[in-house]
Amino acid sequence: MTVVPRVRERDRVVEIAKNVDLHKLPFFIDENNLNDLGADIAKDLIETLNDVNKSISLKWCFSTVKKAKVFTIIYQANEAGHTIYKEEISKKLPEYSYKTIASIVDEGVEKKYYVSLDPYEKVASDKKIKNIRPSLEVMTSFYNWNIERIVRLDKLVEKYK
Repeated sequence: MTVVPRVRERDRVVEIAKNVDLHKLPFFIDENNLNDLGADIAKDLIETLNDVNKSISLKWCFSTVKKAKVFTIIYQANEAGHTIYKEEISKKLPEYSYKTIASIVDEGVEKKYYVSLDPYEKVASDKKIKNIRPSLEVMTSFYNWNIERIVRLDKLVEKYK
């Protein structure tokens, strides 16, 4: 009969610490505090995910990975001042069909989470091309959600400095 040695919890922490890039943190943390840091990070993640639910529109935008990826592309195009439309989103997300992308965008427009605006630059005369943008409510909710995340992260960093 083979006896499997019992792994002590402390040994697990040491092994995990060997493989975690602690040097990338903006503060020094001893491996003895790794569990506390992990618990605080998990608590922050729960709060971050729960905060999405404070906004119906943001909750919808992040309700699936597909919708979150579509939102991110639309948001980034908006911030960069680039024209974005269903076909372009579909090209940027080749893992999903055009039909899936179009369905998400159409639902978002129907719910008024996305709006169709004239392109910043006149790149096409095709009237079927709609420049998709996040609504003002989605933009406001997204900024507020991220500000809360930054505030919590700053407190977490301060705690371990």
